[in-house]
Amino acid sequence: MDATKFRSIKNFTGFPCTHRQWSASESHCRFIHGYSRSFNFEFSCSELTKEGWVVDFGGLKEVKKWLDYMFDHTFLSNGDDPYMENFVQMEKDGIIQLRVMPNIGMEGTCSYVYETVNEIINKTTNGRAWVSMVEVRENEKNSAIYRP
Repeated sequence: MDATKFRSIKNFTGFPCTHRQWSASESHCRFIHGYSRSFNFEFSCSELTKEGWVVDFGGLKEVKKWLDYMFDHTFLSNGDDPYMENFVQMEKDGIIQLRVMPNIGMEGTCSYVYETVNEIINKTTNGRAWVSMVEVRENEKNSAIYRP
């Protein structure tokens, strides 16, 4: 039985980053390109805070800080990209801020972001609230959703 009684949604927008999907050999997505990503989080709980909230939106500074680190003016790469050595050198040379993920696609980004943000929410609410949905948008036309 689902113990969820309450849900709230918080949006974070304006995270310009670049990436490439190197394994998309027949697609233009194999080229480095960028978008301004946005993140929509649905938080859930069965018991509200004393203020009457699912989560305190003002208390999401750690989430914002992590999103900034990962996605603000960064280059995202799959860990298995055959040009990884080049990207590492570019970061050493101060040309890019490299962030390596298992799958930089929208679907992979959703689950990756969920894992980190849900851990933060679990810690800050002592397990009272959790992330029940993450939507990652790479632009106004394309997004993916992850629900645990």
